[in-house]
Amino acid sequence: MTERLVRGRLARVWPALMLGLAATATLTGGLLAGFAPSVSVLYGLPALGPVVDVGLPAARVVAMGAAAAAVGNLLLAAVLVPGDPDGLVSPSGYAGLRAARGWSVVQACASMAVAVFTVAENSGMSPGRFLTRPDALITGIGQIEQATGWALAALIASVVGLLAGWALSWRSALGLLLLALAGLLPVTLTAATNAERSHDIAGDALTLHVLGAVLWLGSTIAVVAHLARTGTGKDEVLRRHTAIATWSLPLVGASGVVSAAYAVAPSDLLTSGYGRLVVVSAALLLGLVAVAKRARAAVAAPSGRTSALRLAGVEVLLLAAAAAAGTGLTRLFPPAEAGYQPSRLVYLLGYDLPSHLTALDLAVRWRFDLVFGPLAVLAAALYLVGVRRLHRAGRTWPAGRTAAWLAGCTVLLVATSSGLGTYGPAVFSVHMVQHMLIATFVPVLLVLGHGVTMALELAPDRLARRLVSLLESPAVRLARNPAIAWAAVAVTLFGLYPTGLFDTIVQQHWAHLAMDAAFFLTGLALFWPVLGYSLPGRGLPAIGRIVMVFAVMALHAAFASWLLSRATPLATSFYGALRLPFVPGLLADQRRGAVLAWLLGEVPVLLAVFALVFRWTRADRSPPEPEPEVWPGLRTDADDMTYTRSVSVGGDELRRE
Repeated sequence: MTERLVRGRLARVWPALMLGLAATATLTGGLLAGFAPSVSVLYGLPALGPVVDVGLPAARVVAMGAAAAAVGNLLLAAVLVPGDPDGLVSPSGYAGLRAARGWSVVQACASMAVAVFTVAENSGMSPGRFLTRPDALITGIGQIEQATGWALAALIASVVGLLAGWALSWRSALGLLLLALAGLLPVTLTAATNAERSHDIAGDALTLHVLGAVLWLGSTIAVVAHLARTGTGKDEVLRRHTAIATWSLPLVGASGVVSAAYAVAPSDLLTSGYGRLVVVSAALLLGLVAVAKRARAAVAAPSGRTSALRLAGVEVLLLAAAAAAGTGLTRLFPPAEAGYQPSRLVYLLGYDLPSHLTALDLAVRWRFDLVFGPLAVLAAALYLVGVRRLHRAGRTWPAGRTAAWLAGCTVLLVATSSGLGTYGPAVFSVHMVQHMLIATFVPVLLVLGHGVTMALELAPDRLARRLVSLLESPAVRLARNPAIAWAAVAVTLFGLYPTGLFDTIVQQHWAHLAMDAAFFLTGLALFWPVLGYSLPGRGLPAIGRIVMVFAVMALHAAFASWLLSRATPLATSFYGALRLPFVPGLLADQRRGAVLAWLLGEVPVLLAVFALVFRWTRADRSPPEPEPEVWPGLRTDADDMTYTRSVSVGGDELRRE
């Protein structure tokens, strides 16, 4: 078969993918309707027939497949074939943006269908009745978490589709990619997991599994589309795709193992339908490992476009089969949960707690956080690798920065995975300790570690240009604006607790993740302009940094005073339902948390003051030197940085010495 004939057949890649997605969805829905139990019947509700039993899993497959295709096309524009860092996307990236627009519309429609079917399944009403009872549908979407998650995913996908029709720049393509991935979080974080015990860990594992699988499948779809369209830059595209697949593989595999461990025992793997489906999923993952190995070999030894397309096509088929198996697992009852009756604490938290709370408990009762735990470990490992590379290149790196960065990673790990993370969701005072560690200690230490400086020093010139472009982007400039950052911290404090929002979401695990992420990100945005190296001409002057420090202290003092002055405890219904013997008084525990938050919130602020004073003292004692040319978007003191780097970025010539 000639290359010309292959090109002609592969030019119809999008219709082929759409047809394959429709066939996979229909087959999955039909099989599950025939072999899986009807969820509405299990709830004691009337059977809704094949419209829901087939339609819900089929719509779910279509939604996730379309999400992967949309993400893949955005990957094409932002990562695989990117354009000018400060300008337009590449021609292939432009085609990817236009394709992402259509796939996002498909995802939005399918996600909304899943939301409707979910309400029908949980209410016993057929979907047709919602045409005459839209109020019942709206009420159901608002009350049923899974339906709410799918409806939010549909809304975000619609926004992505709308903006993808207007986006032209590389930075906007990257922003849409992040938004599309974030649009999957409402689905995974509100999903009913197959594990009652440790449902918090199972939910996190599901989220990581879906994100890794969508990235992997999306990247593979993008490779197929790009090679079928032009085939130019094949080696570079395959190399980048291989990197995405290499990072996705352990994420998908490890999260899948964690999810299966809570749902099925080893003895049930071959004796139950759920277990056999887990075995099938594992076999598909092994097949993907073999394909990934062949793909790496193809990159190392360049071959024709036809060979690369065949490998990518096999990868798409295996990933699609794995996605269908995953949908099947959501419709089957796990054998490990048969006959299990959760305790009050397991129902509310996902795990039991002992009848005591001591300093030893906080130190030894670890439950590894699957989101922030790996983030802390990976950040520390990559930083140490960077330090080693700098030393091998004969360049110096201050030991104080390394110590600060590693300390920040350690505090993040301890705050989320040690006894603090275990007791934090159940005890308000422990929650406040977590809050202040994540919102102040960790950001201050990480900013003092100057990870951005290291990334720019180690990045190849092309990647460095993109990092600088992101630092110059309007979104990052807005985030690091001192007034905006301070206001964001104020909103996380006074918009969460005094408004009653905390009382509403405190029992949701996804809300704890969202709170921790908000505390962490707003803390980074707040302390970056104070302690970090800002863009030339836009950094805070010395007096401005001191003012910001005292403004943060005032904010913490005001919040602690408000907590101390309250006559009633926060989230009384939730904390009261836990009935923990070591928390005899909710109001006393709240006031204890206010005092601890006040004290812990000021310690890193004082650390920031000492760091500023130390930096200014060193600058005064050092002889005046000319300002070295450094990266646009990054300024360092001459005595604090022993080297600069040479590359042309945006017309500015930089040098390394």
